[in-house]
Amino acid sequence: MDRAIKMETTFNFRIDTLSRLTCPTGKRHVRVMDSKVQGLALRVRETGAKTYLYYRRLPDNNESPRKVCEITIGKFEDVKLEQARIKATELNHIVGEGKDPSLKRRSALTYGALFNRYIEEYASLHTTTWEETKKNHKRYFMQWDQRSLPGITREHVQNWLNVLATTKGKHTANRNFNTFRAVIAWGMAKGLLNGDNPCIGVKTFKTKARERFLQPGEEFERFAKALNDEPNQTLRDFFWMCLFTGARCSNMLTMEWSQINMELLQWRIPITKNGDSQIIPLTMSAMEILRNRKVAVDVDSRWVFPSDRKGWKTGDKKNLVSPRKAFSRITDRAGIDDLRIHDLRRTAGSYMAIQNVSPTIIGKALGHRSTQATAIYARLTQDPVRQAMENAQEAFGNPEKLIKSNAQLVNLSKGKNNRGRRGTKA
Repeated sequence: MDRAIKMETTFNFRIDTLSRLTCPTGKRHVRVMDSKVQGLALRVRETGAKTYLYYRRLPDNNESPRKVCEITIGKFEDVKLEQARIKATELNHIVGEGKDPSLKRRSALTYGALFNRYIEEYASLHTTTWEETKKNHKRYFMQWDQRSLPGITREHVQNWLNVLATTKGKHTANRNFNTFRAVIAWGMAKGLLNGDNPCIGVKTFKTKARERFLQPGEEFERFAKALNDEPNQTLRDFFWMCLFTGARCSNMLTMEWSQINMELLQWRIPITKNGDSQIIPLTMSAMEILRNRKVAVDVDSRWVFPSDRKGWKTGDKKNLVSPRKAFSRITDRAGIDDLRIHDLRRTAGSYMAIQNVSPTIIGKALGHRSTQATAIYARLTQDPVRQAMENAQEAFGNPEKLIKSNAQLVNLSKGKNNRGRRGTKA
């Protein structure tokens, strides 16, 4: 746009046009308006600095005594045009509600503030995974932390979910979207949010339940050897106990001596992921590890698997926190790909299923509340199915005789076809 710019000029913003704009001689600054989105403006100063603005005359019924609302959106080189248009659209919604966004923008509730209230007032009191939820907030939600909630739209949430699925996987994306949706729903139920729920209409991803476990035979033997080669006794015992008990990693990390009954051969977990307590029977292999650790670990230790860390207030030893690096080291040594710590729990359940243990018993051993969580193991109980197929095939007669007769029929058919072709050629 090389023509002279007049004050309040309105046209359809394009990056190439905006990049060439200059302030007319004799003016300190000039403001041009976007014809596509009401209220979006670009201010060009005599120094050449350019800034996106929200500049709009307020309706007579607006709550504000002001005639005009002016809000800085951001520098031209820092904010994309589409982002500026989205922000202006969000502010138009606020004006449409009879409010002055220049008065409300500082006091608007941000997602980060709502999340903190959700954790303090609900999650920490009613869930057992709230600490992990806080960690995931730092991993995946920081782009929302300072965003005002009225400015988050369904399109924003869908784009975030799509990117998360691409970079971190569909399971991770769906799981974190569920957290986002829970926080928003809690805020709306508390009356902290008004308007539309940005989670409604967002499409999540179809996923398949993970079925990975250590395969019997050669793969399990490689893992066992690599695990026994681990020089750290605590980590070695930890992973064997994960296999022998089928317990969740989080429960195993916080295993205390006070929870173990050496006489009854039981481990009582006070509270599991689903909020219930659980009693896990301890096998002879598990008991052997525990007895050896009882001798090796400090007598005054609270934890079965203590770490070298100490509390800065009390000086007491802390429990083992994250053995992921050690597990990765072990699987690399074993030459095994795509195996996670949680797959050891699935391995315990899978091997029970392979031995034709009923899903009800497997569910009780693993502490599942619903049958759906145990349904995956039913696929591995193949021996009764195989036996039923064998019985059915025995009803056919002698299998070897049938197979032989079938082969003879095939050869006879080929012979006839060959004779037919030779006759045609002749």
